[in-house]
Amino acid sequence: MTATSDSTKRIYGGFWIRTAAFLIDLIILTAIVLLVGGAIYIIPDLLGIKETGFIQVLLMLWPLILWLVVPWLYCVLWESSKVRATPGKLVFSLIVVDKEGKRLGFLHASGRYWIKAISFVIAHIIYIVVAFTAKKQGLHDLCTNTFVVNKKELQRYDQQLPFPPVASNIMN
Repeated sequence: MTATSDSTKRIYGGFWIRTAAFLIDLIILTAIVLLVGGAIYIIPDLLGIKETGFIQVLLMLWPLILWLVVPWLYCVLWESSKVRATPGKLVFSLIVVDKEGKRLGFLHASGRYWIKAISFVIAHIIYIVVAFTAKKQGLHDLCTNTFVVNKKELQRYDQQLPFPPVASNIMN
């Protein structure tokens, strides 16, 4: 079976399904950041320390800190966990795997995340690469040798073949 056959193509998470998963994750992340950020803004007020210079600087920097740390932890902790995907990806039965079809480690998932975040800041168009690569990989997937695959299709494909599909066929 070649990497371009229909059954193999269904394994990979395509552009539009990954975009939908991203939008679900963005909604969840926005809610988390707003809840945490709201709590952080209320606490100094309740303690009566909002007027100090340090607190004012900290309150100005919190949005930046939250939007750097929360999405990173969200993506990395989910993608390096046993479920291997963020909630948005899980909705569509997508998982993130390495070239051997295994779960990513924390550092591997972190590298993937930061390449994705930096490439998104530099040029949003970089994500369109997913639509045009045979294995539906974005720049961050190509750099970190990872794949976003449909878990159900991967399992179905795995049952049909005697060898692991990701290690043997996805890399071909």
